[in-house]
Formats: sequence, C-alpha cells, structure tokens
Amino acid sequence: MNGIGERQKTFGGRLSESRRERGFTQEELANRLGVTPQALSKWERGASFPDLEMFAEICEQLGTGVDYLLDVGGRGITEDGDEKAREEVLEKLRNSLEPLELVFGVEIVPLFMDNGFVPKIAGLRRELAAEGILLPVMRLRDHVRLQPREFMILASSNVLYAETLEAVSAEKLDYIMGKLGETVRGRYDEILNADILRQLVENLKIRYPGLIQGVVPERISYGLLLDVTRELIRRGDSPRYLPRIIEIAEHELRESGPLSAAELAGRVGGRLERSDNLDIYLHQRAGKL
Repeated sequence: MNGIGERQKTFGGRLSESRRERGFTQEELANRLGVTPQALSKWERGASFPDLEMFAEICEQLGTGVDYLLDVGGRGITEDGDEKAREEVLEKLRNSLEPLELVFGVEIVPLFMDNGFVPKIAGLRRELAAEGILLPVMRLRDHVRLQPREFMILASSNVLYAETLEAVSAEKLDYIMGKLGETVRGRYDEILNADILRQLVENLKIRYPGLIQGVVPERISYGLLLDVTRELIRRGDSPRYLPRIIEIAEHELRESGPLSAAELAGRVGGRLERSDNLDIYLHQRAGKL
C-alpha cells in the first residue's frame, strides 16, 4: 500500500474511534461538519481524505488534536520514507489550527526584529502558568492589509483584540505584551483547544498521577473535558482549578451516569463557586471597596 493509502487508513481508524468516544453517530457528526454521512464513511474507511479546512473542523468538533488523528510519533504520516512530505503536511495542519497569532502592520515590524521580545514572551508564559494558563506557541507575522501601526491578537483566525498605535517606539513592545496578557486571560475560553488541553492534562499526570490515570480519557473524554472547561472559564472560573474540575466531574459522572457538557459544567461550577473560593472572595472584597 502506498504512503497516502496508509495515512488514510490510520486517520480513518482514529477518526472513527474519536467519533464513538464523543458519542456521535456518523449522521450526527456529518451534520455538524456540513457533509453527507457517505463522505464521513469514506474518510473512516480510508477511501478518501478531507481537505485541510475540513480537517481543522473535524478536530474542533471532536475535541481532539492533530497529532492524535495523524498518529504523529507512531508510524508517521507517510510510509514511503518521504520525511519532507510528512513535515509539510504537519506544518500545514498545524498552521490551519494555530490557536494564537499576533499580527501587525509594517511600522511595528522593527519591534520584533532583534529578538528582544523573546524574554518578554518567556516572562509572560511564566506569569500565565502560575494562573493555570498554558500559553501556546504563538505565531508572529506582519500583514500587508493592516494599517502601518495596527496590531491584532487572533485566536483561530478570529480577532480577539485590535488597536492602532498613535506612534511606534521601543517601549511599545511592553505595551503590546501587556495587551497580549490581558487578552489571553480574558479570552482563554476561545484560545483553549484540544492540543492545549492535552498538554495541561499531561502536566497534571506528572504532578498528580492518581488524579489522571484511569480517569482522563477513560471516564472523561478529552472532548467532554474541553467543553466543560471552556464553559467554566466563560463563567469566570480560573483555569488553575483544572485538577478540581476533573475531580468533581469524575465524581458526578460516577454518581449520575452520562451527562451533557452543559449539565456537567453546571454541577462542577456549583461546587467550585463557594463563598470561600479565593477568586470569588477577592471579587466580592473589591466590590465593597
């Protein structure tokens, strides 16, 4: 079998497995993707392969990552020794799913030319990590259609923040980094995706193996955990409560059986949002000042 056929076979099996894990029939997932059940069946059987845009939508709907569906780290994407082709496919897929981008006009480009931003990004990454936020690898690029002093912060190509600077100077790099931090904190539910969540869970597996082993994804699928975590972040809960979210979710599912993401988020949130919760306490105290 040639490399493409082997890739399709690997992808198809993992697509079928992920669909069943989420509890979707072929018809239900096809409706979500806007394709026919026959097309989805062909992908799962390895008779055809979706294009890059559809691949991105599949990952989003199933709450799974690029590496998993393509079996990266196992046999690889191709079996014919074409490592360049393998990396090219991976790069295109990663770019189509890139969760976070900073794009800017031509006058802002010099701020990022001397690598002075690297330690600033590293510092921001450490700050966010202390809050339970994993800052993903971020793409930086200029954009000819932006105003010369304009910059935008994007998540999956959606604009989260945009501003045009009155003037560009060296200190504006700190200003842009500050806006990046504010945006990530305030819009993390839109940045969080399956790949980021898997990294967070893998980190927890090292620190709290008893919490994760046999629970995620065995009892709580990554897709369900992603939906619940996003909803809780939208409600104002901190991402650093992920260990507690997993613990409560596992208990609720064990006691009540299968629950929808909305139902589970409601139950988990109800147990997180106690009066002695630090975030709630500080929020209430600030309101009294």
